[in-house]
Amino acid sequence: MHAERKKWPLEAVRVRLGYETNGSHGPTSRKAALTGALTDALDDARRARHARLLDVRDHTPITLALRAGVAIDSTEDRV
Repeated sequence: MHAERKKWPLEAVRVRLGYETNGSHGPTSRKAALTGALTDALDDARRARHARLLDVRDHTPITLALRAGVAIDSTEDRV
């Protein structure tokens, strides 16, 4: 939604979420892949937009709620 509102050339976002348990709680992992002209041949402006989208990802309401009680390991998944 952020990229769309800013009219940034982002074609798709793919997110993979993983959760493991050791009886009660376990680690959660998330990998996000951004595709489109936004991520091709990253110049300074595109790099800044890319970084901003990853920052937005880390501040979504669900992420903030989960981080209050669950450790999340977030990495970028390159396509």
